[in-house]
Amino acid sequence: MVRRGRSSTRSTAGTAFVVAFVVAALAGCASGDDATGETSAVPEPSVTEVETTTTTTTTTTTTTTPPSPSPSVNETIATVPEAVVPGIDSEDPFCRAWSEFAGSFQALTFASIEGADPLVGARLEVVAAGAVVAAARSLDDAFPDEIADERKVFVDDVIGPFARRAARAADELRSIGVGDDDIELLGDAWRAALVASDPADPVIAVDIPAELDAAIDAASAAFAANVPPIADDPSLITRAEAPGTFGYLAEQCPDQGVLAGNDAIG
Repeated sequence: MVRRGRSSTRSTAGTAFVVAFVVAALAGCASGDDATGETSAVPEPSVTEVETTTTTTTTTTTTTTPPSPSPSVNETIATVPEAVVPGIDSEDPFCRAWSEFAGSFQALTFASIEGADPLVGARLEVVAAGAVVAAARSLDDAFPDEIADERKVFVDDVIGPFARRAARAADELRSIGVGDDDIELLGDAWRAALVASDPADPVIAVDIPAELDAAIDAASAAFAANVPPIADDPSLITRAEAPGTFGYLAEQCPDQGVLAGNDAIG
């Protein structure tokens, strides 16, 4: 439900960027939060009581030694920071931009899927548009030299469809007179909501200025009328592959690949 002049809400869960953004998001919902950091336990040995037999001439004590426990291998499951969007405050600009982009995709996808009114999801996309576009631009600008050969496919084909969708949402705001400063302000409010979210609470609220309510309503209605919901948008289906980039994200960024649907186990 959208609270005008105060906040917008969404539900969030884990997701996966594998073959198609939308398909992967749905597939990762059940598994994105399995990293627990637990260590397998060594079973305790059984205890056998000491049996003592006494006669008039001798005393015999028989002790049964419990068998040694079988060797076990301690497997430690790597954990990531407990945050709705791990890495969103990273000092690495590429990692931070990835967390902003992928975290926004997750939140907006599940708001779209779970919302009974498609206008709720469209409104959130319009509010978040500036942040998503900026994150996509930062991913391009900060792309690591080590994986430069995948830059074009990653920027154009992997994140490109969702970035272009966000750019269209921002254009709807511009078409009714909202300036770039206000689009950036809304994007900052969206980003702040992601950072401040409680991992135990699936609802996120975005504080927006009351004076922008009417413009956001108009832009959201236009966006919803011309663009299908995220889960129904065929433009988000992509067969693009960037294994080196996703490997880099898993190894070098704070989310350890969780936002890409890869639960890291070490």
